[in-house]
Amino acid sequence: MSKPAERYAQILEQILRPFDLSHDFGRKRAYEAAIDYAREHLIEDPHCNEFLVAAAKRLGFAPISFDAIESRVKVPQNAWLDVWISDEDDEIAVTGTRDGIQYLIELLTHLRDAADPDQHIHLDRGLAPMTDNSANLVLFKEEESWFTGAAAEAGEEFPQREVDPKSIYAIQFVHYPPEDLPITAHKLYRVLDVAGDDGESPTVKEFPEGTSDRYFRFTFVADNDEKFTYSFHLDDPAVNYFTHREILKLAMRSV
Repeated sequence: MSKPAERYAQILEQILRPFDLSHDFGRKRAYEAAIDYAREHLIEDPHCNEFLVAAAKRLGFAPISFDAIESRVKVPQNAWLDVWISDEDDEIAVTGTRDGIQYLIELLTHLRDAADPDQHIHLDRGLAPMTDNSANLVLFKEEESWFTGAAAEAGEEFPQREVDPKSIYAIQFVHYPPEDLPITAHKLYRVLDVAGDDGESPTVKEFPEGTSDRYFRFTFVADNDEKFTYSFHLDDPAVNYFTHREILKLAMRSV
């Protein structure tokens, strides 16, 4: 076992000590505590996601990962970047100081070497090193098939999930949760009610790749302890659905 792995094992045991791991809700609370610890103390650690994998394996949950590249590359004091988009010439200009360009190079290097396919970079207007007048910049890494369409030609589309909406007990937002909802990615939310929808309601997470008859309205309690009703598509890979039996299996899996 490597030194980081040994250290994470010790930290994880300390985090888990106050929780009763003999039932599903105890394990769920313990898993959320491990995620909170990683968010507060390990976000700048290059092995942060390895800790999250170890916690998930220990507690029997699907592993999550943080988008932490920006936290690992420090912004130099004299770094400035600006993204300008022309309204007329279909032109984009990226302008930076020497330190700003070097910062961007280091971010892209980390993105290139990232093993987690969900890793990406957000550079937002008005937040260092971006100027107040800059456009927002988001950087992704994708396989060649994303550009050539080879995956689509091979028939690799989003599969239709075999799940009865009425049996959904909890939902989880893998990434990019709706900005108007007080929710946290990767947390589990107890579903209180499910109803049919056509995807046209004002509160809907759109999924253009799916058919409209697969939208359903879910009522759940968000992070602020208030009830929210929102529509999601059953086949959207950014949303996970769990039946009560699946939650029990995840929580009670032997370790």
